[in-house]
Amino acid sequence: MKNILLLLIFITNISFSQNKNFTIEDKLIIWKLVYEDSTNISELKNNPRLEFNTDSTGYIKKTNFEDKKINQLTGEFKIESKKGKYRVSIFNIKFFVEPVGLYSGGISMQTISEFTIEKSLIRKNGTIRESSLGYNLTETLNPHFIELFTIKKKIKSEW
Repeated sequence: MKNILLLLIFITNISFSQNKNFTIEDKLIIWKLVYEDSTNISELKNNPRLEFNTDSTGYIKKTNFEDKKINQLTGEFKIESKKGKYRVSIFNIKFFVEPVGLYSGGISMQTISEFTIEKSLIRKNGTIRESSLGYNLTETLNPHFIELFTIKKKIKSEW
């Protein structure tokens, strides 16, 4: 009986833990991943969701990755490359929600329409908040960020 209880606690903790690619540095949540790929990172400039300021920095254009579980977001990125690999860091992630107007007794108020990932995920003690009710924002965002910065191989056509 104890083994079953320990197993259930272990499985619950695994399923609700935060994604390892998200870390806290200087009170900011940063997503980092190293890609093992020798393709030139300039190929990422073909991605319509990315806007480059320099050859290795820029921002993610407002998107929700066509995922209904995610509000529209933007973020800044930095790409560092070494022989045969490159590392992407995403930071200053902001979410956007449709503002809600409240009208009561001649007073009109607007709710805040944007917030940072830190506002929603960092606890007062400086750690990343665990998921709530089975929804894990870091696990939801991770595959979208991985796909966004994966360099697509061009298919050669014989036409």
